[in-house]
Amino acid sequence: MKNEYISIAEEAARKAGSFLLMQLDKKRDIYYKSEDHKDPFSKVDLGAEKIILTTIGDAFPEHSFLSEEGGGKESASDFKWVIDPLDGTINLNHNLRHFAVSISLLNKKQIITGVIYNPNTDEMFSAALDEGAYLNGVKMQVSEVSVLEESLLAVAFPYDRKSEAFRKSEKNFLRLQRDSQAVRRAGSAALDLFNVACGRYDGFCVIGDKLWDYAAGILLVTEAGGKVTDFNGRQFTINSAKNEVLATNGKIHEAILKCFKEEKTA
Repeated sequence: MKNEYISIAEEAARKAGSFLLMQLDKKRDIYYKSEDHKDPFSKVDLGAEKIILTTIGDAFPEHSFLSEEGGGKESASDFKWVIDPLDGTINLNHNLRHFAVSISLLNKKQIITGVIYNPNTDEMFSAALDEGAYLNGVKMQVSEVSVLEESLLAVAFPYDRKSEAFRKSEKNFLRLQRDSQAVRRAGSAALDLFNVACGRYDGFCVIGDKLWDYAAGILLVTEAGGKVTDFNGRQFTINSAKNEVLATNGKIHEAILKCFKEEKTA
């Protein structure tokens, strides 16, 4: 039976997703979080965030909240909701239908619930710790691809083009593009992780993103039988200063780590 945290998270994600779909093809004012116009937001992001915070806040008023657009709240509770109301802002701003709502719940810094909703396809991915991962109520699992050369991968890049994280991402992208069957860069880390969890991608990597970009997706991947570490193969922790995430089906994990190590020493 679906637990109450997933039920409320799914309700919030569907409401926010419906709101986002209604904003497509509409004129909107775009604002930027940095001077180089690489990290935009709009009232659409804020509107989706308000819907989620209201829906979850009404159900669990004692919980803490961390949300990308700043709508957070600290409390004495051990529970904290981590929210990305619109993952793929640039895509939506260009009316590209590839974006998602991502919601996760932490208990004492452990991810216990994850929900990612793709309103464009009406796909709801959900997971609870030690209870498996589901796509629209059907249990899912990662792919069976075991050879890097036959794998389809995804990558994400940080917004700061001048950062060391961006330079490392470039090197990793080129190496994986060479060694895999193909690499995609679609502009939504949440959807990339969601696609690893259900076997559409065989692996995904990112460095420099924020917790709200990948918290829900990490739980989905691990509950679907995949593996998540940093780029050195260490178990992923939400407190990592590097924000390195390598998520795979587990079968090609070591091969990708080897690529990263060789690029690091090159």
